[in-house]
Amino acid sequence: MDRYIVRELLIPFFMGTFIVVLMFQINTYMFLAKEYNLENIEFSAVLQYVFLRTPEFLKMTLPVGTSVGTALALTRLARESELTAMRAAGVGILRIVLPVAVFGLVVSGANYYVVEKLVPISTQRANDVLRQVGAIGINASSIKSNALIELGKYTASIGYAYREGKDKLSIKDIALFEHPEEGVTRVTTAGKATYDRGVWYLFNANMYEFKKDEVTSFRPFDRFLINEKIVVESFLGDGQISEISSAELLQRIKTGKQIGIAVKREEIEYQTRFSIPVSCLIFAIVSPVFAIFFARSGGFVGVLVSLVTVLLYFNAHVVSTEILSKYPQMSSVACAWLPNLVFGTLGLLALRKLE
Repeated sequence: MDRYIVRELLIPFFMGTFIVVLMFQINTYMFLAKEYNLENIEFSAVLQYVFLRTPEFLKMTLPVGTSVGTALALTRLARESELTAMRAAGVGILRIVLPVAVFGLVVSGANYYVVEKLVPISTQRANDVLRQVGAIGINASSIKSNALIELGKYTASIGYAYREGKDKLSIKDIALFEHPEEGVTRVTTAGKATYDRGVWYLFNANMYEFKKDEVTSFRPFDRFLINEKIVVESFLGDGQISEISSAELLQRIKTGKQIGIAVKREEIEYQTRFSIPVSCLIFAIVSPVFAIFFARSGGFVGVLVSLVTVLLYFNAHVVSTEILSKYPQMSSVACAWLPNLVFGTLGLLALRKLE
């Protein structure tokens, strides 16, 4: 029986995971096509970026595949009356769900391996690819008025940018901000600048140095040069946390607490590296229960309900980690694990009722 159940859920598991991953990949390509001029970027580089982002997609899609696979497997058992025969033979629901739960536990382990071992490496390489092609493919319209870009030790504010040639940008109204030492702010401004393959030229620039509210120095430059490539994560979001392992992230949290800086975002990220893989086990229990409940209503009703459950889970995850996390009363552990606790409890209650 155990082998039969596992065999029946493997194909829908892989198909569900593949389809959702493909949707993420297509959305990523559409985002690149919207934000960048792909005519200036080799298609192989675009495919390489999408491929390197795939492990990050797997982190979120493996729970979906688990839900689809387990729901379909148990729906078939129920609709073909095999579940009824098992119950008549004295086999309890817990015994029937056990191999499915074991399968969910295995997928949870695989998900954690992906999060811990593959995602940091693949994300770092994907960002490297994006850094290499970003300046070439970036659309002038994507640099909006007063856009902020990270340039190494600088933060740049750009008033307006437009393309000149294949890989060169002309810029109007730029300001560079840096903090060379504690309590000191240095601002370099220019009415005109250019960017060419990682090299920035600011023409007729003025450098002001402030300490508290006073200008302590002023220096004019005919041409001010910095050698920094555009960090494209400034447009896409911070990818640094996802580029490091859990051990490195934990060390960053400890260091941050020692020097007194806020590390709640890092703490939530650390906890979600465990809570999301565990959700595979939760869906391996919750989805079969719904599939059995609704199997008589139609072949795919139970599967549809399980998909809705996954959707609700990830929405609850966003609310908990992005909204509730802003409240000081909510700890990082609570923000990351609350959706698991809620859906796991509901699943166990439904399983007990079904039993």
